[in-house]
Amino acid sequence: MGGSDSLSNVFRFFTVLFVQVFLLRQISLGWGGKEYLFVFLAPLFIGLLPLRMPRPLIVFFGFLLGLSIDFFYDTLGVHAAAATLTGYLRQFVLRFLEPRDGYKAKASPDGRDLALAWWMRYLGVLTIVYCAWFFSMQSFSPVFWRDIFLKSLLTIPVSWFLSLIFVALVRPRI
Repeated sequence: MGGSDSLSNVFRFFTVLFVQVFLLRQISLGWGGKEYLFVFLAPLFIGLLPLRMPRPLIVFFGFLLGLSIDFFYDTLGVHAAAATLTGYLRQFVLRFLEPRDGYKAKASPDGRDLALAWWMRYLGVLTIVYCAWFFSMQSFSPVFWRDIFLKSLLTIPVSWFLSLIFVALVRPRI
């Protein structure tokens, strides 16, 4: 991981944190006194980390971002748990989605080196993992499986789509 790569990851960390906390926190829709739709960008940050970055570092950065979001959301570690799990499972997702001829040595997960369809699937899987685990930890009981399912069902496509838009604005080459 080169110097400019590290600097761009630090910038990306603070950008995602700022957008999540100060803009997307305001977005939550629901009915009947419950909120069901949220928008999360944390899976995007985890997904954009370099492909060759060691898993412990990815898990650490995911935990750090989740904990930072938790600090502003007052969610007592729920974002940290979801981001940590997403960071841990990222290598499995990469292995599952690996192209037939493998990844290039310096391939970037931001869509420059890999096809748009690959990027969309990759980000989709990370978003599913994050949201499903977040809402499971938030409810902390399988009794609320309907709420977990409904929140995940509504949040995943919106978060995924906004993440794609965010990347397209930051990296228009995709």
